Amino acid sequence: MKFNKTLAAVLLAATLPLAGCAAWDNPVQVETQQLADSLHAGGDPHQAQGVAMVTEISEVEPVDAPRQEALPVELTDADGYDVTITDTSRILALDIYGTYTKTLRGIGLADNIVGRTVSSAEPSLSHLPVVTENGHSLNVEAILNLRPTLVIVDHSVGPIEAIDQIRAAGVTTVVMEPTRSMKSMSEDIINLATIVGEPEAGRLLAERSQREVDEALAAIAQVAPAEPLRMSFLYARGTGGVFYLLGGEDGTQDLIEALGGVDVNTQHGMGGSSPASPEALAEVNPEVFVMMNGGLKSTGDIEGLLQRPGVAETTAGQNKRVLSLPDGDSLAFGPQTGEMLLRAAHALYGEDE
Repeated sequence: MKFNKTLAAVLLAATLPLAGCAAWDNPVQVETQQLADSLHAGGDPHQAQGVAMVTEISEVEPVDAPRQEALPVELTDADGYDVTITDTSRILALDIYGTYTKTLRGIGLADNIVGRTVSSAEPSLSHLPVVTENGHSLNVEAILNLRPTLVIVDHSVGPIEAIDQIRAAGVTTVVMEPTRSMKSMSEDIINLATIVGEPEAGRLLAERSQREVDEALAAIAQVAPAEPLRMSFLYARGTGGVFYLLGGEDGTQDLIEALGGVDVNTQHGMGGSSPASPEALAEVNPEVFVMMNGGLKSTGDIEGLLQRPGVAETTAGQNKRVLSLPDGDSLAFGPQTGEMLLRAAHALYGEDE
């Protein structure tokens, strides 16, 4: 069997129940009600100033599903290798956003995870060794020392040669190619769950995650201003050369439009990352910069950011206006997307506490 996006789409269409099922009690549902109660407290979001920060997102609650362990699973991975998965007792799930570990927790396999990347920063995994170095470079020796029975990885981490070494060492390795968008969230969850032999848990997690996103979008639509905020995703690391405007190819349009804004980077033709030069900043001239918490901190917080050429001249710079989101959640589009959207919208539009 070749496992690909077409198969996942068929599985999703066949298994997701119709809308209208009873909701369940979870943190996102509570947050939705709080958001609806507290938003639009009289302020004009176009006139707001300062940094609005989302400090953390709740850990994924595992779905209530009987263990299936529908193994072996045979597939052709994203690099064209035929792979047979027979053992998921020791999993390394490695990507730049930490989405895979969050999904594995959601389907009940958190105890099977034996290591992590720096992006898998959830408290329940804090005791596990990090197998990346210098950001997102795979440490092959550290990975092999953990004796994984399955490595799940994509090319958001690397290099490719490291993945080849892991495979050559005899470790069952699956290279994924997730779309990572709002539309593909359920499909990406089901893909991963099916690979590890838990399709029913994946179905339930995908269903719950989609419901949470739908609830979030409905709540945000009621409170977002009629004239959307002009928002620009700014990626920074340190005070040196890592200073980019991200565009639609990075998922920024999905995020910003879900928050009721307009993605000015994409609007000005930026697909992938583009240097945040003074000229580019002046062209997009956002009202709000969207950043990752770690990026904002690394550049010296808001005062340091304002020292970067061109920032202070933008409308966002003049108002010191930044929406700052947890690094691993901002563009992950995994099972925490609904809560992330609600907390971000609350930071943008909610009443001050």
